[in-house]
Amino acid sequence: MTVVRTTFDRRSFIKSTFLAGGGLMLGFSWLASCKIQPGQALTLPDEWFEINAYLKIGDNGVVTIMSPNPEFGSNVKTSMPMIVAEELDIDWDRVIVEQADFLPKRYDRQFTGGSQGIRQGWDGLRMAGASARQMLREAAAEAWQVPVAEITAKEGVLYHQNSGKEAGYGEMASAASLIPVPEEVELKDVKDFTIIGTSRKNVDGLKIVTGQPLYGLDYYKEGTLTAMIVHPPAFGMKLKSFDDSVAR
Repeated sequence: MTVVRTTFDRRSFIKSTFLAGGGLMLGFSWLASCKIQPGQALTLPDEWFEINAYLKIGDNGVVTIMSPNPEFGSNVKTSMPMIVAEELDIDWDRVIVEQADFLPKRYDRQFTGGSQGIRQGWDGLRMAGASARQMLREAAAEAWQVPVAEITAKEGVLYHQNSGKEAGYGEMASAASLIPVPEEVELKDVKDFTIIGTSRKNVDGLKIVTGQPLYGLDYYKEGTLTAMIVHPPAFGMKLKSFDDSVAR
């Protein structure tokens, strides 16, 4: 855990550090994460629409973003979905984060180690959010019978300036889910980031400090046995013999 308190341009410093790699989120506080903030509770939608492997959108505009990598103390379960949300252009307060199952065919590098999560996931996470935004724009363009180039998106709302029409992501989610995922999309300019580079509370902060998450040590399957290393009782001693019949 690293907390940075400075008198200089903290936002720029955090953004540059975030972009440098690793799963590190500066300015994070475990204790702050435990406080339930007003308006945090989200109303779950009646129906979800899967847009791609990384996200699904509810009919009420709430978005669930999958974190491909497990949390290991570097806050990747928070920072990875932040990257998707940035390119999707959704209000972070409308986001639910879920841990993705181990699905190598859908996600790359689903493990934590070497501080490579953000570095290696950067492009794919951005593409996931940007492609979903593009599909929503296309759905709106089709519904309003206007060129897709005239559709803009901001914080979960689609706009067509010429006609004055607008719609939340939830209204276009069903149609967008039927549109083929584009292979190439335009990504945001770094200067336009509003989520990446900002301090956000750890999505599992409250669960972590209250012992709710399932850790590897907690996993149990019927018939599972526990193995432990037996160390010599004194330094320099070596194993002479042992009975391995039970283990075998």
